[in-house]
Amino acid sequence: MNMMKDMMEKMMSGMVKPEDMPQMMNAVMEKVFSKMSAEDRIQFVTTMMPKCLNMIFSEMDASAKQNLAKEMISKMMSIFEEQLKTVSK
Repeated sequence: MNMMKDMMEKMMSGMVKPEDMPQMMNAVMEKVFSKMSAEDRIQFVTTMMPKCLNMIFSEMDASAKQNLAKEMISKMMSIFEEQLKTVSK
């Protein structure tokens, strides 16, 4: 997990530009998830997703919460529907 440690050190020292964060986070997440079993992935998502969403929503006004919730519901539903299509064939 040196990559995660390096990323955190750069973030804390202010070396990471906000526009670089998505690319860095994608790389970290790909590495983390590639080493997880299916059970570990399920546990991670069911435990961490609610925590992350609650932290994100906590600093938003009502309008921003509503916009984010609508966008996420739409995106999540399309992902779940696509996955269900692949397993029901």
